[in-house]
Amino acid sequence: MYSGSTEKSISYLIFQSGMSKQEQLKSSLWTYWGEKPEGTRIYKSNLYGRLKIFKKPLDDKYMDFLFKSLDLMKTEDIHPALDIGFKLEAKRLFQKIDNQMVKKFADFIDFLNLSFNLESQTKSETKLLSYFDDIGPFILGSIGTSAFVIPEIPKLFLAPPSWREITWIINNYFSGPYPKDSKKNSDLNFFHWNNLKLGSELNSTYHEGIAYYLISKFIIIYEAFSNNSKCSSLNLYIDLIQRDGKRPWKDLF
Repeated sequence: MYSGSTEKSISYLIFQSGMSKQEQLKSSLWTYWGEKPEGTRIYKSNLYGRLKIFKKPLDDKYMDFLFKSLDLMKTEDIHPALDIGFKLEAKRLFQKIDNQMVKKFADFIDFLNLSFNLESQTKSETKLLSYFDDIGPFILGSIGTSAFVIPEIPKLFLAPPSWREITWIINNYFSGPYPKDSKKNSDLNFFHWNNLKLGSELNSTYHEGIAYYLISKFIIIYEAFSNNSKCSSLNLYIDLIQRDGKRPWKDLF
């Protein structure tokens, strides 16, 4: 996605990804301007003012704003992890991932099932809400004082409500894992949460297991963006959690 403004201070957004993977969000703030050039889609703002795409960390009031917008969008599609299994998520999110890492990710899911009863508890949830895999601050912006959700968002699925909040927390606050020789890891702190602390409502074994699964997805999406089929960050993350017993979710309480 790209942004800019015309000589008359009309802001616009340009999208390039395939429409088959996007959802169009109905908004009074944006008007679809067509394909210019072919293969790109342009939306122009209906308001005058400075366009700003938000970056992390963002005040959590915007999380509530985003979730209310998602509640207005309906889907019947169950999230693939709930439908066909958690172990297939690595390949779904990153088609070019090495087969060795696909197997390692599957073993990691087995570990999460054994340690946190991840899949059986998740699949027992009866309340499901609109969700997409990359919920976070980069999907939001403002024109002047008016906040908005960008007019195209990734494909929606139905998932448990806690997935929304935990995915937001990860995308808005989390960074890592940092390797041992990193300047940011001089104190051997492999994970950082930007000094975030949470209340007790997400302090459970169940939510901890969900968090480690969703962090792995966050890292896979980054590896796919970087076109790193070896997935060195994912490999380090799995080793730290599964082999070394690191528990970064507990640092938030």
